[in-house]
Amino acid sequence: MRNFSVIAAFVAVIVTAACGGSSSTPAGVIGVAPGTPSGGGTSTGGGGGTMPGADTVNVGNDFFSPHSMTVPVNTLVTWVWLPGDVIHTVTFDADTTIMSSFQSSGTYARKFTASGTYSYHCSIHGFAMTGVITVQ
Repeated sequence: MRNFSVIAAFVAVIVTAACGGSSSTPAGVIGVAPGTPSGGGTSTGGGGGTMPGADTVNVGNDFFSPHSMTVPVNTLVTWVWLPGDVIHTVTFDADTTIMSSFQSSGTYARKFTASGTYSYHCSIHGFAMTGVITVQ
């Protein structure tokens, strides 16, 4: 039964991605496509495309490290999958449509443009694999 739920969730994500869905993003959030290095995408100013070390969360087998992070407004946080890892997602609790793809390598980034607390989890491993970004 659990396998069916995981497969159903995976199919729902694939169908949503294939259909295009809405391009609207909740206030205070700017999504960045998986694999896009920080500084990528549309930019209003200069700057390179290097990943910030202090604003990086490692995605490992059943953990996010660090588990919690406090960052200033307008910070791009990048999740980096560790080598040899299994499939995970970064899925935000308040709006589960904001999530990374199902992946076992690469990166996912999200820019936080409004203060608040943003809890997230792996949609495969559930709330046993969680993290929190606090934006001040």
